[in-house]
Amino acid sequence: MSGGLFVSASGLLAEDARVDVISNNLANVRTAGYRKDFVTFRQRLLSARDRATAGNRAAPGLVLDRTNWDPESGPVAMTGRPLDLAIRGNGFFAVNRDGRALYTRAGDFAVDARGRLVTADGLGEVLSTSGEPVNLSGLERFEVNGRGEVLSAQGIVARLGVTDFDRPEMLRKTGDALFADGGQAAPRAGDGEIVQGALESSSVEPVRELTSLVSAFRAYEMNAQMLKIQDEMLGRAANDVGRLPG
Repeated sequence: MSGGLFVSASGLLAEDARVDVISNNLANVRTAGYRKDFVTFRQRLLSARDRATAGNRAAPGLVLDRTNWDPESGPVAMTGRPLDLAIRGNGFFAVNRDGRALYTRAGDFAVDARGRLVTADGLGEVLSTSGEPVNLSGLERFEVNGRGEVLSAQGIVARLGVTDFDRPEMLRKTGDALFADGGQAAPRAGDGEIVQGALESSSVEPVRELTSLVSAFRAYEMNAQMLKIQDEMLGRAANDVGRLPG
């Protein structure tokens, strides 16, 4: 493949990936606790030796590196709903979902039929510092203080577990505003303050994301146009060579 064609084709793929990520960010503008994603790329450069050994099988271009999530938290918005909880500062709520330890900043919780505090979809049990589900059964009124202690007329019912990580960037998204630790993030007790009657909003800034989306579309169109021009030039060169006088 021509080096120019490869560069334009790799540019198309890169911008296509960027459009997908930005579109997903915009779809989660109103998702509580959502951290926006972004993609990183690396430039593929070839040395003279590479070009000599690889020939037309390799060419420089833009290569997708990975998709990352932004650690910057979203703004905390007051809702007044007792089951809405936000973490001001670092840390994540610990959740048990199908026997799997997961973490989230989305505090739009609910209470299931057994009286347990669960995630908004009802599939994940919110855990206490002891690693047990938080049980609110039989409580008509309760409060949650900044330390995560669930208080009722009978005293402290439970204490919500807030987990932080030495390397939070190693957490990977699993969907539904949940994160999983692949064993590299190094969990530890978090010191973030819990705010009752509030939610952490999505960290997506719609205007900025729309601007990035327009930029990605334009870059995609430019690469597509360059690909078309180069294809036409190669086609004309191949046809015209055959008609050159001997």
